[in-house]
Amino acid sequence: MKQLAELAGLDISTVSRALRGDSRRVAASTIERVQALARATGYVPDPVASSLRSGRSRLLGVVVPILTDIVMGILVTAIEEASRELGYLSTVVATHGDPAVRSGAVSLLLKRKVDGLVLCDSEMGHEVPAQLKSSGVPFVFAMRRCDGEVSVTADDQRGGALVAEHFIATGHRQVAVVPGPANARTAVDRMTGFLDVMAEHPEVQVAPSPTGGGFGVEDGYRFVTALLARKARPTALFCTNDHTAIGAARALADLGLRVGHDVALVGYNDIPQAAYLETPLSSVRTDLNLMGSTAAQRLVSLVDGEDAAGMTIEPTLVVRASSSVPAVIS
Repeated sequence: MKQLAELAGLDISTVSRALRGDSRRVAASTIERVQALARATGYVPDPVASSLRSGRSRLLGVVVPILTDIVMGILVTAIEEASRELGYLSTVVATHGDPAVRSGAVSLLLKRKVDGLVLCDSEMGHEVPAQLKSSGVPFVFAMRRCDGEVSVTADDQRGGALVAEHFIATGHRQVAVVPGPANARTAVDRMTGFLDVMAEHPEVQVAPSPTGGGFGVEDGYRFVTALLARKARPTALFCTNDHTAIGAARALADLGLRVGHDVALVGYNDIPQAAYLETPLSSVRTDLNLMGSTAAQRLVSLVDGEDAAGMTIEPTLVVRASSSVPAVIS
C-alpha cells in the first residue's frame, strides 16, 4: 500500500479508502485511478493484516426476523450493496422473531468482532439487546425504530393515516384493521396512524380486531375469516402488510366476496407481486432501497467515530383496483 501511495502521489490513508471504494471521502476519479494502479501492479490486500493494523474486521452484522420475506430480502440486499461500496462485508442472521434466538445471534456476531450491527428485528420495550448496551459496538435500527437511537425507518404512522384517509374519501363507513404482531413497532405504528384518523370521524365504525396478530399469509386468512363470521361486515380492510392482505383476499374469495367491489382491501410495503395479483392490490409504499443503503451509511459513520442522525422516510399510498371503487352505502 505504501508503494501504491508513492506511485499515486497520495497518502496511505487516501489509498486505503480508495481501495475500499469509499466514495463518501474520496473522489470517484481518485478511486478509479488508485484501483487501476492496484490492478496494474498486482496488489492483493491481506484482510487479516488489515484487520490487525486497523483493529477492524470490516464486517457488519445484520439481524432480521426472517429471510424468506421479500421485504426483508430487498432491505438486506440494499444494506449489503451499500456496505460493499463502503469496503465492508455484511453477514445476516435470521431470528424468526424469537427473543432468545435474537439474543444469541447478537452474542455470536459480537464474538465474531463485527464493527457494527444493523438491527432490523426488535421487540417493543426490549429494542436494544443487553449485550450491546455495554459492548461499545455501534448499531443502528432499520425498518423498526427505537426511540433515542439512530433509526432509519418509514413514517409508519403516516402510512396508516394515508389508508384511513383513502377509505374515508371513498365513502366507507364500516372498516377494520387486520393487525400484525403486537410486539412489532411497525405493525403498532401503522395501526395507530390508521385509528388516529378514524377517531376524528365518528361516522365511521371500526370493527374491533381479534386479539393477537402476525405478518404471514395464513394470519391474514385466519383473521379475516373470523372477522367476517360476525354479524356486521366491514366494507374495507386495512392489512398491516401485503402478506396478510394476500391471505385476506383468499378468505374473501372463499366467502364469495369480490376484492375491490364487495370489500376494499389495502396492504402495506407494496411488494413487487402486489401489482400482479388477480385484483391488483393497493398498498403503502416505502423506498426500501433507500432505507437499507442509508442504514449502512449511518452505521459506517458511527464506526468511523462520526455523528450520525436517524432518517424517517415518507410513505406513499399506491391505489389499485383492490380499493379504487367507491363504497356502496346501503
